[in-house]
Amino acid sequence: MQIKLKYGKDYKDLNISSNNIVDILEIKSIHGHENPYKLVKQKLNSPIDSEPLSLLIKERNPKNIVIIISDITRPGPFAELLLPMIDEILQTGIEKDKIQLVIANGTHRKMTENEMKFQYGDCIVDNFYIQNHDCRADDLVSYGKMKSGNELLINKTAANADFLITTGILNTHYFAGFGGGRKSILPGICGYETIRRNHSNIIYDFARLGNLKDNLIHLEMCEAAHKVGVDFCLNMIINDKKEFVACFAGDIDMVFQTGIETIKKILSVKFKEQVDVVITSAGGYPKDINFYQSQKVLNNTIDLVKEGGTIVIFTESKDGLGQDEMERVLTSAKTLDELFLVKQEDIQIGGHRAYATGKMLKKADILVLSTMKPEKVKKIHFIPMNSFDECIDFIIKKHGNNFKSYIVPNGSIFFPIA
Repeated sequence: MQIKLKYGKDYKDLNISSNNIVDILEIKSIHGHENPYKLVKQKLNSPIDSEPLSLLIKERNPKNIVIIISDITRPGPFAELLLPMIDEILQTGIEKDKIQLVIANGTHRKMTENEMKFQYGDCIVDNFYIQNHDCRADDLVSYGKMKSGNELLINKTAANADFLITTGILNTHYFAGFGGGRKSILPGICGYETIRRNHSNIIYDFARLGNLKDNLIHLEMCEAAHKVGVDFCLNMIINDKKEFVACFAGDIDMVFQTGIETIKKILSVKFKEQVDVVITSAGGYPKDINFYQSQKVLNNTIDLVKEGGTIVIFTESKDGLGQDEMERVLTSAKTLDELFLVKQEDIQIGGHRAYATGKMLKKADILVLSTMKPEKVKKIHFIPMNSFDECIDFIIKKHGNNFKSYIVPNGSIFFPIA
């Protein structure tokens, strides 16, 4: 049986016997919306638990409007989300130069102009001021301490906004439960230490895919959004082809709650049993731009594999590992057990991912098909592979000819339910 899996901006072919495949797991085929512009306009004018966007702006007559937008690690049809909203704002009489956009980079690197055009479209990039958020900037604004004692430091441009709008994609998240909504603020536009302390809670059991109950990471993110004061939220759901499927507008909490209920209905995938092997792709560019981002796929699929099983991940990772601290922590650990000896207050950004990585590597061997140098892959406790045939040889030697596997074509948009 021949299967194509996305890899960078292209595909990789794999040949595998159908006898070894229990199922090909992917979200239900959901077509992109036929008229996203019209849908967004409708949502802006009939939002959830909020007055229409245009009415809010006319009532408040803000001196400036700041829109928080997702960075390159959250790919999607953002022009289809942003253009109708900006048109709606301009129709209220707000001048174009009063609209600013801030990229919610969190602790990620700054985006290039070409990446901005890929992500938001030429019209947005050529006509509006766009700022890359810098989590280490010396002009971050403090909103005081949150309940945990974590100081809330945010982007100055956002702090000075008369009217603040957040945008993004609603999806599952491996330790915040779900993405979207409040994540535009924390981690999106926060300072490094604010993000670090929030993410260090990854050591607790509540920090897992799809869980919001008693999840202190999620709850602090909500608290941060409330402290900052988000005036309007616009989030979308996309399908596995990164097409616009649905959107929700209005109050940030209600947009998030309504959106995740929809996610559970349309993105969840049922599986019957755990298997020996899971073969998955990060979903192609830009989801596999680096290994740091691609690892989210492993968190989405780890529950599918048995203890002592094997996962194969296709990720181009042309930018390499993509996170220096994660690389430092993983390479400095001589054994996986050493990763769990770190104190919570010492966990840095990237180190939190190394901690999560250690838990997965304790459960399964993870084979990596990428452009990264094999020695680098080995140093971070993964197993480099040059081809899928080499993967099959490894699997048969370990599990036998009758191994059972799941194929997950796009692990980045995937929510497994037993």
